[in-house]
Amino acid sequence: MKNLLKIFVLWGVIFMVGSVLAEKEKKYANVKQSKLMAKTLFNNLWEELCEKFGERNLKFPKQVVFLSGAPGSGKGTNALNIMRALEISTPPIEVSSLLTTPECEFLKAQGQLVGDDIVISQVMNELLKVENYKGVIIDGFPRTVVQAYFLKYLLHKLHEIHDGLPTDFKIVKFSVTRQTSIERQLLRGTMAIEQNKKVKEMDSKVIEVRPTDISVEAASRRYQIYENSINACMAIIRDDVVIYDIDAEGTFEEVRRRINNTLSGQRKKR
Repeated sequence: MKNLLKIFVLWGVIFMVGSVLAEKEKKYANVKQSKLMAKTLFNNLWEELCEKFGERNLKFPKQVVFLSGAPGSGKGTNALNIMRALEISTPPIEVSSLLTTPECEFLKAQGQLVGDDIVISQVMNELLKVENYKGVIIDGFPRTVVQAYFLKYLLHKLHEIHDGLPTDFKIVKFSVTRQTSIERQLLRGTMAIEQNKKVKEMDSKVIEVRPTDISVEAASRRYQIYENSINACMAIIRDDVVIYDIDAEGTFEEVRRRINNTLSGQRKKR
């Protein structure tokens, strides 16, 4: 009996070790695939841009702030504070507002992510616009491992062709707890529904109410999708870009002070 028990324990250990190794191998394969996909997307898009404009004529903004944050963390609410702290005059560009096809709208409504090729192409178009040359805020990028690797390849390419990086890239990340995120998402939904009742009577345009704004389960899932993706992205890009983590808990004024204290010194260094 004792020998049989030992055999069962041994098989259990072997199974556990095998499962861990299989999971690590799967994760490694996924990362490798994401890097390859990002590299392919970058090479194809860069070649296309060079043919259209010429490599030396590709002018990127002097300052790019990639704004990130969990659902309900107040990215849009605090974007103006970031603009003031860093002296950026052009309005922030919300990546989600660039993705307006029916397919994209369906995925966003479910709290899912739109395809990397579509997102990357839209973001690159915005970065090359003349009106954004002095500085621009990109809200909602990178959001996936592929997008993070793409940004990494872009930075390396700019270093290469300009003998150093003329563009100041930084990431500002707003952080809130899962509970705060869910509460703010649901509050936004409640306020939107109430507002829509009023504007409907006046035959005005209603505010979009996503499923994630009215369901605790959907709101929680959206938060978890963000957390999983952003942690992986930050791990990839942290050696290439300065990341400023802003505690977005508390009142608007408290968050504004944190933004100013964190970023105002960066304005003086430029």
